[in-house]
Amino acid sequence: MGIDLTEENYKIHIDGKWNLEDLYIFPHTYEQVYFLIYSLLPHEDEGIQEKIQYAYSAFPWQGGYSAVNFYNKLKYTTPKKERPQVLSMQYASPGWIELTLIIGVAVAVERIVKAISTSIREANSVYHEIHVGMSKRKLLRIESKRKEIELEQQHADYIQSSANKMVQLLGLKDIEQMHQKSGSPLKTLKILLSLYRRVRTLAEFQGNGKTKL
Repeated sequence: MGIDLTEENYKIHIDGKWNLEDLYIFPHTYEQVYFLIYSLLPHEDEGIQEKIQYAYSAFPWQGGYSAVNFYNKLKYTTPKKERPQVLSMQYASPGWIELTLIIGVAVAVERIVKAISTSIREANSVYHEIHVGMSKRKLLRIESKRKEIELEQQHADYIQSSANKMVQLLGLKDIEQMHQKSGSPLKTLKILLSLYRRVRTLAEFQGNGKTKL
């Protein structure tokens, strides 16, 4: 990914009425999306590469705990100085949350969120179609590495085409890299679906005027 790796200050403009839950959900979700985009960057540090590889391959993705553990692990693969840090915050009309972070990652997150927020109905339709298809094929609860040969024979085309749809929807270009990290196209698809749910949450903040990225 051609991303600017310099650390800079970045303002997220906020408006409207926020509650305490919003003050948890938005920063937490923003961080998770940021950490996933960061994990797709080329890293010269072999230690970081190994930690990212482990995060992508370690969990079975049979339920929600895998997603929670995956994003927690990504957080701790990101060096502290490159994680988003709050510089200032003002709750007013309008207000802001000012962060210091890797500016290229922030710009990539902004681009993805804006794209989804402007086509949320169509994006949700694509997500729903894939989710229903996986449910019918009983792929949601199956361990991602279990019976891989059978999955290849029965569902390989569906998994690959669905992953390609999600990559296109999210504006990513790293599906082969994600396959290499995860070791399983099914796991890649489940990671992409989890990313979409988080981007959708940020897009909803954007759509209702609570944030402006």
